[in-house]
Amino acid sequence: MSTTANRPRRNQEPEPVRPWFARLFRRQPTIAQLARAALTDAQPDEAMLAGMRQADALRAAQEDAARWQRHADSYAKDLRETTDALADRTRERDGAYEERAQLLAWLAALHPSTTVITQSPDVDEDGWQLLYLVAGGWQMSWHIHPRDAQYFRHVTVVDVTDVRAQWDGHGTAQKYERIRNHTRLLALAAIGDGSSTAVMTGQEAHSA
Repeated sequence: MSTTANRPRRNQEPEPVRPWFARLFRRQPTIAQLARAALTDAQPDEAMLAGMRQADALRAAQEDAARWQRHADSYAKDLRETTDALADRTRERDGAYEERAQLLAWLAALHPSTTVITQSPDVDEDGWQLLYLVAGGWQMSWHIHPRDAQYFRHVTVVDVTDVRAQWDGHGTAQKYERIRNHTRLLALAAIGDGSSTAVMTGQEAHSA
């Protein structure tokens, strides 16, 4: 029996083999295409109702988007105002610390023989220093920020082991109590020797 009839002709293209998973990669219709197809297949009345429902859904979605946008704008405004307020408070704090540093530098210049500055061992950040001075027989100390170190170039720098840089255990409240006591003593001394520089009123100055 001849098999010639069963042989494929030379110009006949073999049918392509499509893997079973090729169906997974078929392009899916979009929501708009599905909605358009639904409107096309529907009756006129049904198509009108479907269009109205789609318009209502679109309007609701736009209102939601606008509401969320207002929330986002309000949050951005609050964040900007909070950031600006924090920046203002930071500038005020830094200005107060700089003024404090300059007053301490002045105080140190008034007590050059008892004032020293050393590295601060109790602050992890590099560059911090400790200022020690003795006034009226009492020790006082302050931490000095690295940015304020320029104001203390006239102060003697010592090692942390120096006897003049040994903390006597005073706290903040005790330190300022010592300052008040010393201030009172200085004021009494000034009054006693007649060198008081208290400001007089106009009438007092005229009587004097």
